[in-house]
Amino acid sequence: MKKNKFLEGIRSQFTTKSLVLIPIAVGINLIGGTLCSALKLPLFLDMIGTIIIACLSGPWVAALCGLLTNVFLTLVANPVYFPYSVVSILCALVTGFMVKAGLFKTIWGAILTWLACALTNTVSASLITIFVYGGATGVNGSSVFTAALIATTKQIFLSVISTSMLENVIDKGIVFLIAFLLVQKIPKRFLSQYAIGMNESELEDDEEWAK
Repeated sequence: MKKNKFLEGIRSQFTTKSLVLIPIAVGINLIGGTLCSALKLPLFLDMIGTIIIACLSGPWVAALCGLLTNVFLTLVANPVYFPYSVVSILCALVTGFMVKAGLFKTIWGAILTWLACALTNTVSASLITIFVYGGATGVNGSSVFTAALIATTKQIFLSVISTSMLENVIDKGIVFLIAFLLVQKIPKRFLSQYAIGMNESELEDDEEWAK
């Protein structure tokens, strides 16, 4: 019974309106991710669309968006991205469930969601970088810094996780700020059409403000 309810909850997020948003969100992610990869910037900027769709459609739609983003980045930018699909899915779920809990409605809640996502990304991405790629991928500028730390400290795990934490705090800070500002600009009446939605009092407040 609980399993059926869980699956039904996931299925309910994949409405036609949500499915239409997925290619748009993936496209936004690809612009940031491809640009950073091409310029070898120590950033990724490939989660803006994922965060926005998490606010509109829920964690599982966001997870699919994260997966598709990595698949396309693998095809158009660098095959190195594919194992990190797991990271994108985990970050999307963490963000999505925190948004669903109402934490993205305030600045402090958004900050908490940002930090939780950055921590999730740091730990999961570091494990993949170490065990799949031996400590560095060369996909962006931070790999040079990681390699220098490894050569200096001889500590692969410490070097990778230190670089990843610094990188993720900055990167996710930028994407969460952009996504938060964009979501705030979306009319609440439009938000109410999606899985996360708005409660009645918020819709009434929005209508009063519009008058």
